[in-house]
Amino acid sequence: MSKHPARGRSRAHESADAAQAAGYRHERLTRILREEIAAVVRDEIADPRLDGVAITLVELSVDYKNARVGFVGPGGAATPRADRERLERALARATPFLRRRLADALDLKAVPALRFVWDVYAG
Repeated sequence: MSKHPARGRSRAHESADAAQAAGYRHERLTRILREEIAAVVRDEIADPRLDGVAITLVELSVDYKNARVGFVGPGGAATPRADRERLERALARATPFLRRRLADALDLKAVPALRFVWDVYAG
């Protein structure tokens, strides 16, 4: 038995392991971002226009620099378009606060830019 288990493994196999680990990190960070953003919106933002807003998904870019954040309002699919846009603008105004909170809560080199969009599949 070899002292070095990595010896003899092909570069392709090592590359596949790295890709799998990167995929797991990406998935894990996406989940953590969704949970943290949802908690801050629910518990820390004092804007009454955002009461009842639920964060439904986060789609993190491959380079971790951008995140598309899906949300729904208290009315769900029945929410009129004007109200959806109002909620989107309110979340956009809260983005700097959210990014600061994420920077405090998570150990990241850089907090991704956040873009809020109505989640048509959840609403």
